[in-house]
Amino acid sequence: MVHRHRVSTRLVLIGLLALGGLLAEAGPAAAQSAARLYTVEDVPVDVTAGSAVAAREQAYEEGQRAAFRLLLQKLTPESVHGRLPATPSGAAFDALVQGFEVRDERSSGVRYIARMVVRFNPAEVQALLARTDLPTVTMASQPVLVLPLWQSPEAGLLLWDDPNPWRDAWTRVALGQALVPVIVPLADAADLVGISAEQAAAGERERLSAMARRYGAVASLVAVAKPAESEGKQALDIRFTRYDSAGEPETRSERVVASVGETGAELQARAVRQVSSRLDASWKNAAAVRPGLENRISVITAVSGLDEWTALRRKLAEIGMIRRQNLVSLSRGEAEIVLWYAGQPEQLRAALAQRGLSLTTDSSAAGGAVWRLSLQ
Repeated sequence: MVHRHRVSTRLVLIGLLALGGLLAEAGPAAAQSAARLYTVEDVPVDVTAGSAVAAREQAYEEGQRAAFRLLLQKLTPESVHGRLPATPSGAAFDALVQGFEVRDERSSGVRYIARMVVRFNPAEVQALLARTDLPTVTMASQPVLVLPLWQSPEAGLLLWDDPNPWRDAWTRVALGQALVPVIVPLADAADLVGISAEQAAAGERERLSAMARRYGAVASLVAVAKPAESEGKQALDIRFTRYDSAGEPETRSERVVASVGETGAELQARAVRQVSSRLDASWKNAAAVRPGLENRISVITAVSGLDEWTALRRKLAEIGMIRRQNLVSLSRGEAEIVLWYAGQPEQLRAALAQRGLSLTTDSSAAGGAVWRLSLQ
């Protein structure tokens, strides 16, 4: 239920700039990314009131407000959650909500139970957060490819072989709200040839990078799970290492202990969600920027044709931290662009890399070092 005949490339480029302005509009991919970032799913509501109608209306109100608190926590690092703004009321709150859906609803004479999906207005939410001067993420990460290795006491290290309950858990658990989406490989013939369990565990960068490219991922995550025991309780020892195209691998180790009555499958699913939350936390710490912070950088980029220009335009439009941009000059095969962006230079570089763009310093240029922006 839903509420609510042929000209030169250079002339084509100049025409596009004159008509639309440089990077004036985000493409469909950017809109989809923003929609996902500002959507909160699976919000439970359970309200008892004087009548079924009253219970339903109260549930709608409580569900939207609960979703808003979850959204603020989603967009900000955990270190600032104690300083999040109070939830507005009345028309101010209504302006924040774009709409909602209701799923799995059940009702009786005085009780209403359901799960809600609430979509928020990105501009209104960002304006509210800007007034608080809290660091905020403005874009989700590109996908990460996860390689789930199961350390079997009987069969050793498993990746593609069955049974691999750890891979099954990654396939089964829904992580639609994650800031860092994960992709689980298909385990087809190409995957089996592409990398083995031993090669993944050893962190063979070329094979990991090739696997990530195959699935359109920005990085690979080798996640090893080993059955363990803690004070008589079932547990999992997890070690997960992220391999990006550049930089050193990042490794973390954790033990996840079963709760009373929790099955092995439930423990593995909770461990998957815990690893996902660690990925999200790292992304927020790296990508969150203060709303009032703005820096400026002038970049030179190659313009070899309309297709390349369009791809660059689309990718830059998908980066939320880029606030403004201006075309300074356009010559045969090259353009100079000024970007105004929120955050620090290293955050901009990381955000560009997420969209397949490389920002490098060219010290050989006439007149001194310049920044060059190119498609990877």
